[in-house]
Amino acid sequence: MDQGEPAVTGDGRIVLVGGYGAVGQVLAPLLGQWFPGRVVVAGRSLQRARELTGRVPNGLTAQRFDVYRPDEFDSILHNADVVVMCVERANEALARECLSRGIGYVDICATAAVLDSIHRLHEVAVSNAATAILSVGLAPGLTNVLARLCVDRLPTARSVDITVLLGAGGDHGSDSLRWTVEQLGQRIDRAAPPSPARVRTWLPGFGRRRTHAFAFSDQHTLTSTLGIPVTTRICFDSAMLTRILFSLRAAGFFALVRRLGGNNILHAALTRWRAGTDRFVIHAAANGAAEKRIWFAAAGRQECRATAIFTAQVVRRLLRAGMPPGVRHIDQLVEAEAFLAELPAESFTLHSGSAGIR
Repeated sequence: MDQGEPAVTGDGRIVLVGGYGAVGQVLAPLLGQWFPGRVVVAGRSLQRARELTGRVPNGLTAQRFDVYRPDEFDSILHNADVVVMCVERANEALARECLSRGIGYVDICATAAVLDSIHRLHEVAVSNAATAILSVGLAPGLTNVLARLCVDRLPTARSVDITVLLGAGGDHGSDSLRWTVEQLGQRIDRAAPPSPARVRTWLPGFGRRRTHAFAFSDQHTLTSTLGIPVTTRICFDSAMLTRILFSLRAAGFFALVRRLGGNNILHAALTRWRAGTDRFVIHAAANGAAEKRIWFAAAGRQECRATAIFTAQVVRRLLRAGMPPGVRHIDQLVEAEAFLAELPAESFTLHSGSAGIR
């Protein structure tokens, strides 16, 4: 990992864009405890921002901000040390503005194309001694760190398989559900060679489950950063729901819904679906020669809450210790085992196993 000179941090504002959403409602109070008086909850709805800040006794500030209004950048970025992007809207434009001003930037976006567009700002960040951290959250994020730990433990790994199990009754944010609906409309016949699109994976607390390749960004970035093929698959706590959704995807149903402009209807239907638990499992396994295999997994409840806790740890590291200037993914910036040890055990239960390794 690159260990250049850390970016300078101060005592300026911590701006959460979309900070009153499902992740921000947990992230803002947590950061407010660690950095009282510095956290700004920002978004297009000043009323929603004020509703959140009014419930939290840690000196949070509410401010209206529309990412599509460049004339509002000066106001929101004034005296800011770091901006945390909790929504997927005009991410590259805001990231460029932050980095050109020497302001840190953290993004929980899950779309590969968006992350790629921000990654291309690396030289802008370096020139202005600013740090941007991408792939922050559960997937990408925790998936990246677990995959890195697997390869650290099995340096001869030839491939990595990542599995994400989500609870159908969890605290899914609106943007997260919308992203999932969009990806269901992207039919995937095969994962990146040589890995099959569908496999059965043993997951702590759930046993062996059929999992399906899905367009998470981590597999693209990790294939590059680790230098070996990485495939990410998904399933839900309900095996029946998993079977139904991916049978429909294989039949082209979601692609048809997308072409007919019905994604909003589908999104609304999934928003009301609560026939499941709020449990999640993030699992990563490195595969080596002679059937050598090592895996690590993290299990918990309430994915948005867990995303917020993970993100808060990243922001705290950036502000308290500093990180090298430039644009990098989380697995390129932290030592995996040490970072996982910092995550609260009540939110993340860690599991591990191996085969063919002495």
